[in-house]
Amino acid sequence: MESDERILSFIAEWFDPQPQIIKRYLLKYHCSTNEVEMKDIQTKRSFLKKTKVPPTLKQSDFTLGARILLLARDLQLTEYADSTTRSLLESEDELTVCVLMPVSYESLGEVVSMMEMKGGLTLVNMKSISLRRDKEVHDVSKLLNVDIKEIVQPEPLVAMSFRGANSVAVVKTLIQSSSLVGHDARRINRLLVYPDNANEAIDYNNFFFVEKQFDTTATFEECTCCVIKPHAVKERLVGSILRDILSRGFVLSAVSMFRLERASAAEFLEVYGGVLPEYGEMVDEICSGSVVALEVRLKPQLGFASRSSGQDDQPLLGVVETFRAHAGPWDVNMTKDLFPDTIRAIFGRDRIRNAIHCTDLAKDGVLECEYFFRILADLLFA
Repeated sequence: MESDERILSFIAEWFDPQPQIIKRYLLKYHCSTNEVEMKDIQTKRSFLKKTKVPPTLKQSDFTLGARILLLARDLQLTEYADSTTRSLLESEDELTVCVLMPVSYESLGEVVSMMEMKGGLTLVNMKSISLRRDKEVHDVSKLLNVDIKEIVQPEPLVAMSFRGANSVAVVKTLIQSSSLVGHDARRINRLLVYPDNANEAIDYNNFFFVEKQFDTTATFEECTCCVIKPHAVKERLVGSILRDILSRGFVLSAVSMFRLERASAAEFLEVYGGVLPEYGEMVDEICSGSVVALEVRLKPQLGFASRSSGQDDQPLLGVVETFRAHAGPWDVNMTKDLFPDTIRAIFGRDRIRNAIHCTDLAKDGVLECEYFFRILADLLFA
């Protein structure tokens, strides 16, 4: 989209925790100068004069439904404020959904990467789904027009939604012209199910992400938690990170996307408060956009042997320690020099935008997974 002289206008909402009310603003984003201004809708007074947005925000962040962090306020863009913005963005912000069948679950990273990198689409939502009730199985089978035996498998089914220009057509073209590892291209339409048109895409999205709460696929046993940070989601690195993790031999037993409110982000990271000077910036980053939470487990015999002795029978480290070693240290600059093959060295930008959070202490692995896949997941449908 050409940005010269264009102004994107939205209705933005912010929950003020003190009086416990939602405040509404008219927010205008000036594309050519990367500036924003806001007016309080109720008082009709200027709330923010034209100001440069933080470097972490880009034009692509200003879309309907997005949440942005401005002046320490988590703002949600709930409506288009004028017809010009609507006409500019609706065609470039089309929503679509694709559903990965259980038999191709190991190709999850490859599929997401294909949509992000080749299709230029942004991941909006995703979740691994466990179908344990007969009605759920019947409803999913009917919606996707697939045989029941194709969705009742030990591996989970994964629903994903993406936004981008002509996304319905883009996903259809990508799937029909691609082949996944180990599968003939003629079978792809049974491994990845997608809507034929925009209305069907809305039906898919409502079914998987709005109307129903499915059981989690998380095990909460011998696991660690990994969280792909908002900057990586915005940079369309989710698929590449998933593929990298899977290539290291780990198992992703649960996958889901979340939006953390500031209070939730501060609570999740509170162990670092008073310990790391960047704690406030860490909270800002993790609530600045969507995150992808993963429950990560070890495959049998995967682990790092203790370096304290040279004995062959030394025990392997657990999943928390093993994954943390693959993640690399927080400081990306140091990590790139000393541990260039780690996840943070490959995908990180700096100490705050270091691609992923991972559990640090072995005792917290299950707790952190429960925080996302039990506590926050339940709150979405409370």
